[in-house]
Amino acid sequence: MAGFLSWWDSFELWLSGRGFVLQTLIVMPVVLALAYATAQLLDRVLGAGIRVFRRLRGREGAGR
Repeated sequence: MAGFLSWWDSFELWLSGRGFVLQTLIVMPVVLALAYATAQLLDRVLGAGIRVFRRLRGREGAGR
């Protein structure tokens, strides 16, 4: 863990020394990829939750 933290500190120091435009060009692809992956994961989890909820409501309505 100490090795990773040391690398991260070095990277952060290197990045902070760059201009704003270059920082943006380096950081945005990573941020966009993480946002896309998070959206895909949430879409799958919420979709599964909705399917389970519909299935449970269908069983409730069938007994009436």
